[in-house]
Amino acid sequence: MKDDPVFKVLTSLWVTVVLLAFSLFIIFFGTMAQEPMGLNIAVDRFFKSWFIDSVAMRAGIVKTAELFGAQWTPVSPEQILGSGGLPVFPGGYLVGSLLLINLVAAYIARFEWSAKKAGIFCSHLGVIVLLFSQLFTDILAVESFVSMERGDRRNYTVSFDDNELAFMLQQKDKAGVVVSNRVVSIPEPWLNDKKAASHPQLGKLKIETEKYWVNAKLMTAAHLIDWDGEQQKEQQTALQKRLMDTVQSRISAMEAKLDKSPDATKRDRLTSLKGVVFEFKAKELQSGQLNAIRQIVGELENSVLGIATNQTANLVSSTYFEKHLKQFGDFEEQREFGSVLKELMERGEVPRTEKEFVAHIDDFVAKVEQFPNGISPEMKQSVQAFSRRLKTMSGQYATHTTKGRLGGHYGFVRPLRPAFSQNDRNLPAAVIKISEGDTNHGTWLVSGSVDFIQTLKAGDETWKIILRAKRHYLDFHLTLVDLKHEKYRGTEIPKNFQSRVIVEDDDGTRPVDIYMNNPLRKGGNTFYQYQMNQNQLGATVQTMLQVVKNPNWITAYVGCAIVSIGLLYQFIYHLIGFARRRMKTEA
Repeated sequence: MKDDPVFKVLTSLWVTVVLLAFSLFIIFFGTMAQEPMGLNIAVDRFFKSWFIDSVAMRAGIVKTAELFGAQWTPVSPEQILGSGGLPVFPGGYLVGSLLLINLVAAYIARFEWSAKKAGIFCSHLGVIVLLFSQLFTDILAVESFVSMERGDRRNYTVSFDDNELAFMLQQKDKAGVVVSNRVVSIPEPWLNDKKAASHPQLGKLKIETEKYWVNAKLMTAAHLIDWDGEQQKEQQTALQKRLMDTVQSRISAMEAKLDKSPDATKRDRLTSLKGVVFEFKAKELQSGQLNAIRQIVGELENSVLGIATNQTANLVSSTYFEKHLKQFGDFEEQREFGSVLKELMERGEVPRTEKEFVAHIDDFVAKVEQFPNGISPEMKQSVQAFSRRLKTMSGQYATHTTKGRLGGHYGFVRPLRPAFSQNDRNLPAAVIKISEGDTNHGTWLVSGSVDFIQTLKAGDETWKIILRAKRHYLDFHLTLVDLKHEKYRGTEIPKNFQSRVIVEDDDGTRPVDIYMNNPLRKGGNTFYQYQMNQNQLGATVQTMLQVVKNPNWITAYVGCAIVSIGLLYQFIYHLIGFARRRMKTEA
C-alpha cells in the first residue's frame, strides 16, 4: 500500500503545503468578502462550503481591488442572494477534509509505534478529533435568542436570521377551554421559491406564493405620497448641488481673470460673493433664492469680464441654468401637491386599494384644474406629471390582496435593499394565495415587519396566520423576574449584565442568575447573557439571552483532553529520560 502512487500523493508534503496555501487564500478573500456580503453569508459561502461560487469569490476580489485604488463594479444584493453561480475554488470543507486525509495517510505511512513518540501520536489524534468536532458543530449547532422584559414568560427562542410562515389552530378540551395551539410552520425559503405548500395538519388548505420580498416596508397610500416626496427631495438636493457647482465654477473663472488685475474693488466684490455662495451651499435653498444668486453672479460677470448682457456665456441668460431652475421649481411644487393631496385624504376615508387611490388622484387633479382663476400651463403640466408618477408607483407597488386586515390597511409594499450587516435583520413580506379544494380563500399580505396576527375561517376551523422570526420551542418555561445593568462609575463601560430567571419544568421551579461566564445550561441549550436594552430615560427594561444548542459540545472537550494527555505524557517522558541521563553522568 505504501508503494501505491496514489497513496504517495496523499502523503506528500507538497500536498500539505498546497492545501495550507489554499487555506490562506480562503481566509484572506473570505475576510475581504465580509464587508459586501455580511459575516454570516461570507462564512457560509467560503468556510462552510465544499466549493466557493463565482459570486462570492468576485465579492472578495472586488473588495481586495479597492485596497489598491481600483474601482470595479461591486456585486449587487440580488446576485449575493441568488444562486451563487458556478464553483470556482475549493471551499473550507473540502480543503479541511483533504488536510485531514493527508494527515491520516502520512501517519499510516510513517507510523512506527514506540513509547518515545506515544505522546505525539496522542496529541495528533486529539487534533483530528477537534477537526471532526468543528465539522459536526457547523452542521448541527443552532444559535438563537430570547428577548424578555420583567414578568415575561417564554417557552421558545427566536432565530437571528430565519423566518417562518406560521399557521396556528387553538386546541380545546371537552369543556371548550383552550389547552394548546397546533402550529404548522412553513420555512421562509419556500416563500422565495414560490412553490405550493400543503401539510397534513393543515387539512385541505394549500398555500401558494404570488409575490415575495426579501426585505420590505409596508405602506399606506399616505406613505406612498411621502416616499414620492422623499425621492423628489433627493433629486432636488442633487440638482441644487449641480447648480451651485456651476455658480462656483463661474466664480473661479472670474477669480482667475482678476488674479493679476489692479482693480481691488472688483476683487473685494468677488471675495464677498464667494462668502455668500459658501454660506448658501450648506442650506436648503428655494428656487427664488437660487435665482437671486444667479442674478448677482451674472451682474458681477458683466462687470468683471466685460460680457455683454445678451451673450450666452453670461450666467444670467444661461439656458442650462434656466432649464434646471424650472426643474427645481417643479420639485418644490410637486412636493406641495403631495402635502395637499394628503390633507384631502385625511379629511375622508383613506384609500386602501390601488383603484381607490388612482380615483383619489384623478379627483385631486380635477380640483386643481378647476381653480377659480384657472391655472397656468406650467402648473397644469406639473400636476399632471405628479399624477402620472403616483399612478405608476401605485401600480408598481400595489399588493392587490383580496383578504386579510393587513392587506386591507397596507395596500402597497416598498422593496428595500437586503441587509447584510451582523446587526441588521431583513424583514420579509409576501402575498400568498390560500385555497381549500375548490374554495378560494383569496390573497393575503403577510410581513415580518408587523407583529400582527390575521384570522382565516376555513370550514369549522379558525386559523391564525403570521409571518415571524422562526421559533425553537423548549420543554420548559423561563420567566424574567429581575435584571441588572451596572457600569463602571463615571463611564459608559459595562461592568455587569445579569438576568434572574425562574426555570419551570416537570421537576418544579428554581431561580437562576445568568451573567458573564455563568450561563444557564438546560435541555441541551446554553443561555448566555448577550445584551440589555434601555428606554429613552436610561432605565434598563429588556434583556436578551443568546441561546446555543450544540449536540456535539462534548467532542471539543474530548479532543482538548486527548491533546493535553499527549503533551503531558511527552513532557514527562522526556523529563524522566533527562533525569536518568543526568544521574548516570553524576555517578
